[in-house]
Amino acid sequence: MFKLLKIDFKKIRGSKVFWILTGLYALLIILFFFGVQGFLDNLAEEANKKSPIPLPGLSAYSLPDIWHNLVYIAGYFKIFLGVVVIILITNEYSYKTIRQNVICGMSRWDFLKSKLATIAMITLFATLLVFIIGSILGLMHTDDVTVGKFFGKMEFLLAYYLEIFTYLCMAFLIGILVKRSGFAIGLMLLYFYIVEPVARYYLPDYIGDYMPKHVIGTMIDVPNTSIMSLFGVSFQEYVGILDAALVFAYMILFIGLAYWIMKKRDL
Repeated sequence: MFKLLKIDFKKIRGSKVFWILTGLYALLIILFFFGVQGFLDNLAEEANKKSPIPLPGLSAYSLPDIWHNLVYIAGYFKIFLGVVVIILITNEYSYKTIRQNVICGMSRWDFLKSKLATIAMITLFATLLVFIIGSILGLMHTDDVTVGKFFGKMEFLLAYYLEIFTYLCMAFLIGILVKRSGFAIGLMLLYFYIVEPVARYYLPDYIGDYMPKHVIGTMIDVPNTSIMSLFGVSFQEYVGILDAALVFAYMILFIGLAYWIMKKRDL
C-alpha cells in the first residue's frame, strides 16, 4: 500500500491546483475557528445589554464539547476536499495516466487502492487539522483541564474521519463516472445542493432519510449549546451506532461501484 501511495504522490507533487485548494481549505478552517470565538463574545455582550436577565457565555471551545462543535462545523468545508479528489481522478483520465499505469502492469484494483490510500491521507490531514486546532483552542478556553476533559467526546473525531472519507469516496465515484473535472464538480454541487434536497422534500421520510447526503451529513448531529438549553432545545450528543453503520455502508457501496465501473469501462 505504501508503494502505491508513493506512486500517487509523485503524480500530485507538481499539481498546483491540489496544493492551492488544500492550502485554501486549511486557511479557511484556521481563520474561521480562530475568529468565531471573538464573534460569539461580541454577540453575547450585545445580547446581555438588551436582556433583562444575564445570558450564559457562548464559548464553543470548552473541553470536551469542543470536539463535537468543531467537527460539526468543519463538515461544511468538506466541499473543498471533494473538489480536490475529483480533480485528482479526472486528471488521470485527461492525461491518460490511468491507462499508462495499467499498461505498465498495475491492475485496476491496485489503481483503486492507490486512490483510496490518497483519499485516506487527505482525510487524515483534515482530521489532524481539526485535532490540532481543537487542542489549542480547547486548552485556551477551558479551566481546570484534565485528561478526562481533553479526551472526552473524542469519538466525534473518529466519526468526522468516517464522514470525510465516505464523502470523498462519493466524490471519487462521481469523478470516475464523468471523467471531466468541470462536469464532475458541477454534478457533485448539483446533487448535494439541489437534487437531493428537492427529492427529500417530496419523498416520504422513510426514503429521504436514507439518501447519501442526508445520511453522511447527519451522522454528527447539531451540537448543544448553553443558549439552546434556555429554550429547551436538545440534540443528540453522541454518534449513534446505526448512523455510523449507514455511513460505512455507503462508503463500501461507493468503493464497490467505482471498482465495478473501472472493470467494465474502457480506460
